[in-house]
Amino acid sequence: MKNKKTQIIAEIAQGFEGNPIYSQLFVKAAASAGADAVKFQLVYTDELATPDYKYYDLFKSLEMSDEVWQNISNLANENNISLHLDIFGERSLKLAEKLGVEAVKIHGTDIANKRLLNKVSQTKIKQVILGAGGALQSEIIEALEILKNKEIILLFGFQSYPTPNRDNHINRIQLAKDIFSKSYPSIKIGFADHASPETNIHLGFGAMAIGLGAEVLEKHLTLAKSMKMEDHESALNPDEFMDYVNFIHECESAFGDVTLQDDFGMSESELGYRKMIRRHVVTIDAVSQGEVFSSDNLALKRTSSTQAQSDMSEVIGKMASKSISSNSPVEF
Repeated sequence: MKNKKTQIIAEIAQGFEGNPIYSQLFVKAAASAGADAVKFQLVYTDELATPDYKYYDLFKSLEMSDEVWQNISNLANENNISLHLDIFGERSLKLAEKLGVEAVKIHGTDIANKRLLNKVSQTKIKQVILGAGGALQSEIIEALEILKNKEIILLFGFQSYPTPNRDNHINRIQLAKDIFSKSYPSIKIGFADHASPETNIHLGFGAMAIGLGAEVLEKHLTLAKSMKMEDHESALNPDEFMDYVNFIHECESAFGDVTLQDDFGMSESELGYRKMIRRHVVTIDAVSQGEVFSSDNLALKRTSSTQAQSDMSEVIGKMASKSISSNSPVEF
């Protein structure tokens, strides 16, 4: 198993509040913090709700012109960070494809929206993040079947402002790998963390997720928690997000490069440790020249010898080439 590099997405969601300046600052903050991608919700209100819906006006305030989104895309390219967009209908999908984004996200609200899923499958967009928070297994399977021509990131986790720790069900990551990777071998499993930022529990959740097989992590980013911007409830400030990125990559470095060799592909330091702790074969009683070594006259102890045998099986049954005093290393 080769060392993997977890993809970390800085989730802005609605935090940009329809403000082009905020949006640009988010791109720069995400890139500076070491995120691999920055993700916004590309909102056109009438794709999401009817005018009588209670948050219709909020959605309306998030709309920005195509020119603004193009500027955001250009800025992401300049800062070497991928731009991902949540899309909610054909208009936002069309713009996302025009902008050449690497990935679009199908929000959990559209997991069963077959019309939209089919439209996404027909685009040139390479990667689809499939939001699985609140989704049934049967709905996921149907969506995966429609999107089987795409690279899929199946993303678990949901926003509950913030999500209670016990409700994350992180074990679902391992279960999903077992269930879906057989039919969709290229699928990646991800986890969207919405833990309270008031403690460091999000660090533990991220480590747990990659330990269970997650290859993508999504975490909310805000410009400043004190501003109480949209979706700030589970978000990190830019400096905290940088710490999060560094922590996750330090954790994944501990996976190591495991092989099927007898030593599992031990590192040089572990091989050195093995050499240091190995006991040497020593005599229990004095052994005469020509005497055959057996388990009755040998033991394992640490010695100062640099030539002593350490493998008992290599010694038993052989003949002593010289006399050896008791409690002495066997060297040959």
